Amino acid sequence: MYLAVFALPAVAYVAVWRIVPALYTLWLSLTEYNLVYDLAPRWTGWDNYARLLQDGALWEAIRISGLFALVATGLELAIALGAAAFFDSDPPGRNVLLGFFMLPMIMAPVVVGTAWSALFDPSVGPVPYLLELLHGPRVEWLATPLSALAGLIVADAWEWSPLLALLLFAAMQAIPRELFEAARVDGATGVQLYARIVLPQIRGMVVVAGGLRLMDAFLELDKVFVMTGGGPGTATQLVSMYVYKQAFQGYALGYASAVITGLLALLGCVYAAYLWHYGRLLRVANA
Repeated sequence: MYLAVFALPAVAYVAVWRIVPALYTLWLSLTEYNLVYDLAPRWTGWDNYARLLQDGALWEAIRISGLFALVATGLELAIALGAAAFFDSDPPGRNVLLGFFMLPMIMAPVVVGTAWSALFDPSVGPVPYLLELLHGPRVEWLATPLSALAGLIVADAWEWSPLLALLLFAAMQAIPRELFEAARVDGATGVQLYARIVLPQIRGMVVVAGGLRLMDAFLELDKVFVMTGGGPGTATQLVSMYVYKQAFQGYALGYASAVITGLLALLGCVYAAYLWHYGRLLRVANA
């Protein structure tokens, strides 16, 4: 009885703020609803989902989102592996350094986007100024398709690499120290310790953290909205930005709901297949 009373607020939160909105979005995706002209949603069945397959702009947004997510997640994992290994070596002042390193991940993504917009500003930004001092090329960071996407990736990596590093650092701390001591007695070098002991032991965490981060990066909106607005043109129009424009600029709330419902279902299937494939590889390796 007491457990039920204590669990009630959590259950109410999940029901009101998670389940009900999800079901409403699913229902809305089966309707046509223009926020400006329609008094109420009009049932259309699966018409919105049929439209998804023929929407070239949507598939282009999915392609850009996939590219952004893959590159950003790969960069973040590389940074996180190096940072986690550094903190696992127990440097002097580790707790203080770890606290400073974690600061970007506690900042709101809108703040991160605003900060990096200022850093990349061609007139007053320190990044273009530093490149000029080093006699590097003049780059209009957020004005050309390739550099704008690169700028978004840099900002995303700066914000979320600490989270992945924290997860990998926790996994490294769980490795028995006796393994390292035995390997050192056998003459293993630092690189061999990392390659033969650390990486195999944290492989599961790398897979889970990378997969979760990949899905989150695929649906990135805040920094895109603040830094580029999806431009120049549609060069950085990630799929979440496309949904936003459909819903709040084109006022097609029914179609936008269908897009986001389809995307979430697709991501869920991809991540399930990702984990199944990884589990099968583990079973083969342990056989």
